[in-house]
Amino acid sequence: MTSVLVIDDEYGVRSGICQILELEGYTVDVAATGREALALLDQRTYDIALIDYQLPDVDGLTLLANLRNRKLPTMTCMITAYANIDTAIAATRQGIDFFLPKPFSPDDLLGVIETLSRHKQLKEEAEKLRKENEASLRALATEKSQTASLVASLRDAVLVINREREIVLANQAMAALIGRESSALVRMPVDAALATEPLAGLAGLLSEESRSERRLSEVTLGDRVFFARVATFHGDDGRGDDGAALGRVLTLADVTDMRRMAMEKPRFIRTMVHEFRSPLGAIRSLIEVATEKSLGNDLGPYLPFLERADRRIDRMVELIGELLSLSRIDLERGPDVGETATDVGAGIGATLDLYRERIAARQIEAAVDIGADLPRARIGEEDLKTVLGNLVGNAIKYGREGGSLRVSARAADDSIVVEVADSGIGIEPENLPNLFQEFFREKRAETRDIDGNGLGLAIVKRLVERVGGTIQVESTLGVGSAFRVVLGAAGEPSQSAA
Repeated sequence: MTSVLVIDDEYGVRSGICQILELEGYTVDVAATGREALALLDQRTYDIALIDYQLPDVDGLTLLANLRNRKLPTMTCMITAYANIDTAIAATRQGIDFFLPKPFSPDDLLGVIETLSRHKQLKEEAEKLRKENEASLRALATEKSQTASLVASLRDAVLVINREREIVLANQAMAALIGRESSALVRMPVDAALATEPLAGLAGLLSEESRSERRLSEVTLGDRVFFARVATFHGDDGRGDDGAALGRVLTLADVTDMRRMAMEKPRFIRTMVHEFRSPLGAIRSLIEVATEKSLGNDLGPYLPFLERADRRIDRMVELIGELLSLSRIDLERGPDVGETATDVGAGIGATLDLYRERIAARQIEAAVDIGADLPRARIGEEDLKTVLGNLVGNAIKYGREGGSLRVSARAADDSIVVEVADSGIGIEPENLPNLFQEFFREKRAETRDIDGNGLGLAIVKRLVERVGGTIQVESTLGVGSAFRVVLGAAGEPSQSAA
């Protein structure tokens, strides 16, 4: 049974984590200070330790250093409300195994514990490799062993080489980075496999001599940033040298999203504060007119002010809903997302029915073109409704009175292409790269009186990309815009196309 030590000075955090983990069958001890934690560590060894960055008597990095000096086999995770890239880098350089910003959900916590448990199993199996001879290390790639299965399931990219610098194991994540099948990499010289840019630097990492258990560095591969960890296994080589290097393991952890989030967080918070402060100030001013009875005691003159306040409240509720949608999309990322097959034609019909009154009010000519034998799309029904609703809604909002709206769907190879095109005001060319950022809105005379909070297209992009799809936009200023979404095809034909 996996044992966990929770080190946090907040009682609510300690008790909450304890309850969640004990319900899942973990053995949990808690400590409110670094001194209490060290006392518990003197008594027993834990599989996993969750360490708060700021403790009353010692900071988390100092406590982490103490754990590493004791050479304990405990996997560690830093938990903190003061998450930033500098803290993450400092903790990683001191040997932290994971970084979990507060606040976090129970699913986030359980996911981290499961990942650390897997990493611990991998580390224990790797220690066995160190004690085995060269033949055992080479056989590792072909045997359907527990270690190979465990490595294959890891999200991090893992590569194992022997003393002759031949690859003996590469999981699917590493094979995808190299651009070859895992089986094709076995016994290939690592310098040949990593010969082309930007992979050549990884071969250099595996060439550096080091007696340390682990070595860390940061590498950039294309548009992704990774923390690279190289572990060297030393042991008896059968020729009297018990300190010979028998092999090396390279692990790449993708930290691109963490770095992007750390850089974008201040901008996101500033924008969100502005989005809430402005309507709240306006609502307060409108209410003050009524509470101070500036227009007399008769209720009638105040009704327009209260109605305006009510509309602003509705827009704030809409903004909160879309922020929650963004959070939900990030939390629901996983291997099962995109397995649902949805009828695209039916989704288009339902969306246009929803906007029928608005289309008629603006005298827009709407046309639908659904290809024959259109297969279902690999996206959830509600997610497809959200994508189509945002795109069609924007086409109406930014379209012209008496203009046109065209929604089409067609099959293309193993994909489905959905396009929403309008004859509206178009988009400035310099604004196209920023169109899918949170809170981005064009600041032009034509858009000044159009309601919106700039989150709709950000939600659309995340929903499409999390199921492996893409979204593109083409626009000509003053002529119109076309948004093109490409989704994976599920294979079976949809009822609307039958």
